[in-house]
Amino acid sequence: MLRRALPLALLVPLAALAQTGPAPGQAPNPGNDPSFRVVNNTARAINEVYASPANQPDWGHDRLGNEVVPPGGRQIIRLPQDGTCSWDIRIVYQGAGAEERRNLNTCGLVDLVLGGGGAAPRNAQQGNPSFNLVNQGGRPIEQFYASPASAKGWGPDRLGENTIVPPGEYQPVRLPQGECLYDLRWVWQGGEAGERRNVNACATTNYVVK
Repeated sequence: MLRRALPLALLVPLAALAQTGPAPGQAPNPGNDPSFRVVNNTARAINEVYASPANQPDWGHDRLGNEVVPPGGRQIIRLPQDGTCSWDIRIVYQGAGAEERRNLNTCGLVDLVLGGGGAAPRNAQQGNPSFNLVNQGGRPIEQFYASPASAKGWGPDRLGENTIVPPGEYQPVRLPQGECLYDLRWVWQGGEAGERRNVNACATTNYVVK
């Protein structure tokens, strides 16, 4: 008998979001304003920023438009004040590398800080990469792989042999303390698969698959 994942109503975060709180000396955004500022402390320019309400299935348009955020640069991302505070954020770097942050409460966010500053190696960040795999798609997830971005191959199925994640439910994914950048792959019932590369798992509490 397959062991089912847990209902979303019981969802408990596994890891605190890193580097997403208000900067020292700054107050959170007032009221229900979900706008925030991207702070690029990486060694690469940011070419695209996507912000989509967490309950939406697609990313929408590039919020930067014709702008680029260079290393050390900052850019305000204006979002509509319509009562929506929970947003999924996708950052695309020059050279096509990308990372995502899911279910951020941007109404309480001033700065979204990316990277630790300077030209630190991409895999230098260390922390707790464990997170919840949340299935918001229409099919069960039968397999899930999480491999450090520096590794070759996908490694073991993180769900185990007798676990599935039905639509509307979640499953904790336990990963070893250490490297933060992970490549993720999930396999739907029926064999279709999806992938995301270079996800900062240490800054991810709930990874949503749609």
